[in-house]
Amino acid sequence: MSSAKTKTGSKKAHGYTKAAPKPSLSKEDRQRKYYNSLCDQLEGDHLENALKTTNKLLALDPEDADAIQIHLFLLLKTSRYQDALKVTESKPHQFKFERAYALYRLQRENDAAELLADEDDRAVLLLKAQISYRQGHYADALEIYNDLLSTSSPALEEYADIQTNIDATETNLNFLQSGFLTSIHQLPARPKNQSLEDTPLPSLNLTQISSVAVDTKDAGGASKNVAPKPKSPRKSRIPKGVIPGVTPPPDPERWIKKSERTKVETGGHKKRKAGGGGATQGSMAPEQSQKPSTGGGKSGKKKK
Repeated sequence: MSSAKTKTGSKKAHGYTKAAPKPSLSKEDRQRKYYNSLCDQLEGDHLENALKTTNKLLALDPEDADAIQIHLFLLLKTSRYQDALKVTESKPHQFKFERAYALYRLQRENDAAELLADEDDRAVLLLKAQISYRQGHYADALEIYNDLLSTSSPALEEYADIQTNIDATETNLNFLQSGFLTSIHQLPARPKNQSLEDTPLPSLNLTQISSVAVDTKDAGGASKNVAPKPKSPRKSRIPKGVIPGVTPPPDPERWIKKSERTKVETGGHKKRKAGGGGATQGSMAPEQSQKPSTGGGKSGKKKK
């Protein structure tokens, strides 16, 4: 107890006071804070974080129309179609298009087509054309696509998408109308009394295999042994910075001592002269030979 009192007393002496708790935000302030975060997340394309923010908004107000709309959009954008269907069940008439799109992505084309039977909005027409294409009603899909293309502008992004869908629809429609006849004529002939179900499968095209077999024979027709092509080393086993066939190979005697190698590399270092710098302890410098002094100079004069 005394130690606790001394600690609190020292804190008061130094001017430390416990911070007061922050006042809790009101519901409106929290909604405003979440919507500001949601705008930043949508602008930065952070869809997962935006989905969590819409969950917080719906926890504050489950009847928030804007939060429900954005939440449903994010579920469709992140391919959570089953969860999107659950959201549309509460208000099926308000979210008819979103519900039909989720059914279409879940391979329930008939249910989606029933929901859009009485709708003629541009987005609905585009979805109708996609449903008709998937159901195999290429003529209906082509008609809708042509109507949409006639009311679109080449400067818009949807113009190229619609044109691509038209090309794909026409290809399938032409095959069903006349293209299949060409494929039938290309089938091999069968006996008169044989049905189509009993006809054997056509033989495989072996032109590529025969060409390879011819290449392995010499001019006389006799087959020759072709040496197998050496396998290239794995990229994971090649050291960094080494290019096979370009970088010179390493020295095979690099693991042997230099004194025991067959080729000893002589370094370019100069030999040190005897008596030079760096002499070891105990070494003595060689004595210098004294030459007899000759006349001239101060060193040759005798003292009187």
